Amino acid sequence: MEEQQEEINVTTGQAQQEVQRINIISNPSNGALKGNPPFMFNGDRDRTCKFLLNWDLWAAVNRANDTMKKPFSRIVAMLSYMDSTCIDTWEEEQLQKLKEEMDDGTLETDETLWDHFLERFKNAFINQNHQSEAYQELCKLKQGESLDNFFAKFKQLSHEAGVPLDNKGTIKTLKHAMAKGLTSAIINSPTFNPTAEVPWTFKQWEEQACKYHLKWKAAAKFTQTH
Repeated sequence: MEEQQEEINVTTGQAQQEVQRINIISNPSNGALKGNPPFMFNGDRDRTCKFLLNWDLWAAVNRANDTMKKPFSRIVAMLSYMDSTCIDTWEEEQLQKLKEEMDDGTLETDETLWDHFLERFKNAFINQNHQSEAYQELCKLKQGESLDNFFAKFKQLSHEAGVPLDNKGTIKTLKHAMAKGLTSAIINSPTFNPTAEVPWTFKQWEEQACKYHLKWKAAAKFTQTH
């Protein structure tokens, strides 16, 4: 009987949480929130960055809405998109901390509420080794069949590793990551000056790589048809 009651309580609690989430989305003080909300976060550290990106995009679309304008309601909204038994305790702690800050006189509109919450979230759910792992993956990256996919992956890993794209070391990594023939073609091009006072930016390297890759594709196509 006790087990049945406990199961009912859990189910009721989940239902109440879902109702609260729907109310936040559908009935904010100045209209319903727009766009695609983030997925339900279950504490999986491999999906933390994706969850934050989805949240940031959704928050940006609704930046004029009171739910997103007020740090207090913003925190409650994000918490409503977290649902897993493994993070229930953490959620309860955050609500308690929020209550304590409000009791201490912090206003609902004070951005420090959000800053402190976001810092606690990242400390709890972001892989602390993620940056170094991304850098190691960047150093091992090699150009494949698709140049577009290669550059997209290179930029993503650079961002995750905290490495500026125009950094001298990053450009060196890029030159070694690209196909040897492509790197050589760019270096031997009349527009490239290795002794230039201002080195090429990442964008210039990317543009030249695309240019010479297209030339190579055109030449290969011509050879195949003749």
